Amino acid sequence: MKKLLTISTLLCLFSFANLFAQDIVPKKPESNVPLLISENFESRFPKKDPVWFSQYQGRYDNKLVYEARFIFDRRYSAAIYNKDGAMIAFTATIENSEIPEKALTYMMENYPYQNITEAGMVDRGANSTVELGIYINNRFTVVVFDKEGNFIKTTLG
Repeated sequence: MKKLLTISTLLCLFSFANLFAQDIVPKKPESNVPLLISENFESRFPKKDPVWFSQYQGRYDNKLVYEARFIFDRRYSAAIYNKDGAMIAFTATIENSEIPEKALTYMMENYPYQNITEAGMVDRGANSTVELGIYINNRFTVVVFDKEGNFIKTTLG
């Protein structure tokens, strides 16, 4: 059971970016992170050694963001920064036992045959969401809930 949990957690880390955007081109680690961004990361997460990625997001893929992936509090985590150095989101994997009961009930009623393959808490400053990844017809889908477990939306990956 512990081995299965470890394997599923590792899979979550490598596909965690799906919670934000789908890329056709696979991401490569970023080696030229602006100093302001790396300093802001270091001040918030001292002694952490992240792997950096950069990507374009937004409606027209016109917003450059930097993503630091690292382990924080024994969880696979990611901190996302805009090009000006402000952290715009923090994500961390969560255990199935940490998913709000309302969200689990919603999933059982609306997606009874899909298994939750990823579960994460996303903090965007003023609001936090619980995002659950499932596959529908071999397509990755994210079901988004507020922190109490109330359904917000479903996004296709």
